[in-house]
Amino acid sequence: MGYTKNLTGYLERGTGMHKLEARKTLSVLGWMAILGMIVMTTMVLHTPVAYAQAKKALLDLNTASEKELEALKGVGPATANKIIANRPYKSVDELSKAGISDKKIKSLNPFVTVGSAAPEATPSAVAEKTPMKVSQPPEKAAAVEKAKTTAEKAKSSAKLAPGQKININTASKEELEALPQIGPKKAQAIIDGRPYQQPEDIMKVKGIKQGTFNKIKDYIAVN
Repeated sequence: MGYTKNLTGYLERGTGMHKLEARKTLSVLGWMAILGMIVMTTMVLHTPVAYAQAKKALLDLNTASEKELEALKGVGPATANKIIANRPYKSVDELSKAGISDKKIKSLNPFVTVGSAAPEATPSAVAEKTPMKVSQPPEKAAAVEKAKTTAEKAKSSAKLAPGQKININTASKEELEALPQIGPKKAQAIIDGRPYQQPEDIMKVKGIKQGTFNKIKDYIAVN
């Protein structure tokens, strides 16, 4: 201000070239003052926008995906999974329940925030998502039961006829199941215990004792 006042006085007292130089200097100072005001106004106007953008960029611990969490410095797949598993969070400090140290929490604090947690499913919502089990009409249920009984009877009728023998070293699982008291498990066990040198060797199979052997000995052979 003192310098400008001196220039103004010099301008009033001076003549010719001196006045011209004083006017130029005052003009430059005027433009510099205007430019400074423009810069300050721009900074003031843009500060709220920059703050809003920075706030918007914060990562929400309650909704961020695993990949988004892994993008944070010092957070790997294992830590990201722990963060997700321990949701919801009411504050950033609650990251400690995910096994994150206080030091790391402080380093993450400028980059994360805590939004509203996803609402827990109400019983009615769960009921809507759970498909209802449609009960069958009595007639249809009876038909299914009858078909099941018929299949079991057909399986029983598939037993070997007297005098018919099967080779326990080569017979299929279905053929072995035709033997008296031999079901799917014992048939598979017989296959797993091959080869057999004589029919009595079948008693080495778990679950086949003398009583069972007496009922199947007339239907089995080893060659």
